[in-house]
Amino acid sequence: MKLTRKTAITFALATVVAATAACDSSPSTADDMSRIQVLITDSPDEYLSTAFVEISRVYLIPGEEDPEEGPPFVDLFNASDDGVEPLWVDLLTLQDGVVEDVTGEVELPAGRYRQLRMIVSRAEVTLNEEYEFADGGQTRDLVVPSGAQTGIKAMLDEPIDTEGGMVSVILLDFDVNENFVIQGDPNTPAGIQGVLFTPVLRELARNTNP
Repeated sequence: MKLTRKTAITFALATVVAATAACDSSPSTADDMSRIQVLITDSPDEYLSTAFVEISRVYLIPGEEDPEEGPPFVDLFNASDDGVEPLWVDLLTLQDGVVEDVTGEVELPAGRYRQLRMIVSRAEVTLNEEYEFADGGQTRDLVVPSGAQTGIKAMLDEPIDTEGGMVSVILLDFDVNENFVIQGDPNTPAGIQGVLFTPVLRELARNTNP
């Protein structure tokens, strides 16, 4: 039986939480600390065969803090600080319940976090084989909006409230259809002129394990 996208994703999210709880042999989290993990998923696209994004940072902002004002922030993944390569992810491989673990499980102070942001430092798309850009090519590096300096703000259903000992898993939808807008019409002589990157992140599901 083929699972629906919603059912498959819900199953995948529940599996991650269950696996985390089952495999955690480390000492219990301190009363004032909790743990969080961020995943992303996507849906098919008519024109694109690949849609890569380079994720260099994921962070939380507590309370009413403004990312333009600087810290205090809580990094869940930061390639420059962690001394690792940014994540280079093809969003179109994340379908039918497949998810990408962006942060791993991260320990953080318990509290309320009103914003979750993701910095995308680069994006690249390739058209399906039956399409091409007006210049004859099929692959383009895209301009990343200036907002990438402070990150794409995830549209959360509600603030992230964490308590000591709690494990939270947040699943974000990085919808290619919404994030990569085709400019032009392949059915006209002008053809496809380009692709506009308009990054939007939406919370798709959330699960907690106290």
